[in-house]
Amino acid sequence: MICAPCHGESGEGTELGYELRHPVREYATWVVRNGRPGDEFEDPMLAYGPMLLGDDTLDEIWDHLDSFPQPNTGEGLFLDYCRNCHGEDASGGVADEDIRDKNYGNLLDAVREGMHTDEIGSRHRYMPAWDKTELTNNEVELIADYISSL
Repeated sequence: MICAPCHGESGEGTELGYELRHPVREYATWVVRNGRPGDEFEDPMLAYGPMLLGDDTLDEIWDHLDSFPQPNTGEGLFLDYCRNCHGEDASGGVADEDIRDKNYGNLLDAVREGMHTDEIGSRHRYMPAWDKTELTNNEVELIADYISSL
């Protein structure tokens, strides 16, 4: 897989690239097509246009990354869905949005509604919305409990 050298054989993430399991397909596709500066990692992620990585292949990659079991702990869910933007300790990360003071209700609202969903190219503003089939209310509560333990 073209992603494995930086993101790991199973999308688990490495020191060179983020964990990618259960990707937000629209955003992940945008990143693949547009690349990303190397702010968080030593090297930037290059853009891969359709001639280098076809849409069908990209869909196969997303299907593979979606095939992993959903984490069942707050920590696992946080690492899968929140860490890449909000940082290891939820203090802001590249999104520069500290979520340590958010309670379950605040997190649930943000998860369901997203933030600046029309600004997909803005890593500091865009947050996708997840519905109950992607993250249940109980899973969001586990994430909130985990964040409060940090």
